[in-house]
Amino acid sequence: MSIDTRCREQQSVADQMFMDFKYTRPGSQEQVRALSTLSFLVGMWSDFLVSEERRMSSALTLEARS
Repeated sequence: MSIDTRCREQQSVADQMFMDFKYTRPGSQEQVRALSTLSFLVGMWSDFLVSEERRMSSALTLEARS
């Protein structure tokens, strides 16, 4: 899955997080949920980027052997 595709998949989640965080009272359940979701997504992106780096490194290694 490309980074672009992943971004498009998460756009509605990001929009909802923004709305929940910006337009609800400080410390509300919606804000806590938005922060929890953000934390989860940051971890997910970290995993994705690590695997993408590994994939690209492997591809470059194969290309160098050719």
